[in-house]
Amino acid sequence: MTEDIFDASRQQNLFDCILNSLTTGIFVTDKDYIVRFINEAYASYLGFPREEIVGRPITDFIPDSSAPRVTASGMAEMGELRTFKNREGERVIVVNRLPFKYQGRVLGMLASAIFSSREEFNVVAKRIETLDKQVARYARRMKSALAPRYCLDSIKGNSKTIRAFRDILVQYARTEVSVLITGATGTGKELAASAIHCESPRREGPFVCINCAAIPKELFESELFGYVGGAFSGAHKDGKAGLIALADGGTLFLDEIGDMPLPAQAKLLRVLEERILYRVGSTEPREVDFRLVTATNRDLKKLLAEGLFRDDLYYRVSPATLKIPSLCERRDDIPLLTAHFLERMGKGEVRVTDSAMEVLMSYNWPGNIRELRNVIASSLGLCRDKIIDMCALSPELFSYHGTVQELAPQPSSQNLQSILAENELRLIILTLQEQGWNMTRSATKLGISRATLYEKLKRYGLNRNNCISLSRRGGMSG
Repeated sequence: MTEDIFDASRQQNLFDCILNSLTTGIFVTDKDYIVRFINEAYASYLGFPREEIVGRPITDFIPDSSAPRVTASGMAEMGELRTFKNREGERVIVVNRLPFKYQGRVLGMLASAIFSSREEFNVVAKRIETLDKQVARYARRMKSALAPRYCLDSIKGNSKTIRAFRDILVQYARTEVSVLITGATGTGKELAASAIHCESPRREGPFVCINCAAIPKELFESELFGYVGGAFSGAHKDGKAGLIALADGGTLFLDEIGDMPLPAQAKLLRVLEERILYRVGSTEPREVDFRLVTATNRDLKKLLAEGLFRDDLYYRVSPATLKIPSLCERRDDIPLLTAHFLERMGKGEVRVTDSAMEVLMSYNWPGNIRELRNVIASSLGLCRDKIIDMCALSPELFSYHGTVQELAPQPSSQNLQSILAENELRLIILTLQEQGWNMTRSATKLGISRATLYEKLKRYGLNRNNCISLSRRGGMSG
């Protein structure tokens, strides 16, 4: 019996039954906008029985109906908000109107209503509003996460060396050429890359920073290029967008590019040449547009000779090379940088004595600006009365301080006891000279008693006369 209702003779009744069962309102007009069919839901919106509506123009019930316009133009109208008032009250619906054609001629129009009540509309509208807010919030977080942390003004210093460096950086930034940043560790390569992005035409786009040395080799390709669901064991079922794709429209910064695995180098080269990205496990291409900036503290030419870096990739990433000067090449900037770090640490009122600053400016700084920042941070824990003097500085700084090299004998053996004694002696002499050989103030600065200070001077065989003699030979200024 069930199959019988699908016989051709009964199909019209079946379709009417189906359409009248819908909660969505539907009606159909001919080209003269005469209603040829209307279901129970839409008839209830209008507040009339179906039998009174069928065969009459829809404009009799909806005077401002768009049916004449749609059947005349043959153009669909989507998402119009309509309000109906009938015996049951006010109803708000969203209407879509679609013309239907045969052999290019408009035969009529189909109208469908999405919502059957204001309450239903308000529920959906509230959901849409909530989703819009969530999307906007995620977009703000994404933009914040992909925004550069530094700009050109973050490169502090007034020395001739750093001013020349900033000028070259700005010139490179205004082009689209790939830039390779070189320099020793701690010189600020990420800072320079951020400044290039901020000074470039892509400043409004994302800045994606990838540390090639921090990504495990087995995860490198999936992190950079992304993957499709099921591409490998443990892959997320929905796949993942790669970090390179996030840089579309902005700047891609590959830090420590010398540590990039060879297989990933080959894939990156293809992306740079074709500007097309393939996720792991996918054959579907995706176009990407970014400006490339790379950095390394390794000798890439040496890696080329050792077969650890592709020569074709090297020439792709290094059409413009920007070398960051080390801190020992810009010693005149150390006072300014010290004041800057103190300010950032909320200790702008702390003062550095002249003798302590002399030690800072004489040190070789193998860790560069990062090391200077760490030294300032550790000195704050040892300083007294908001003054950083030599007593607050790390003892290792004095081993590079040229003015005290001759003030103490070199230890006969490099054991821990002799090294500590050497550094202690140098610090005592420097403190005594800084305090004008006032024993009370010197002992206070050293954090020991006067009796202990006298005992140490006796142990090392020191007095004011032989220290002055040593100072003159060592070139030490009091």
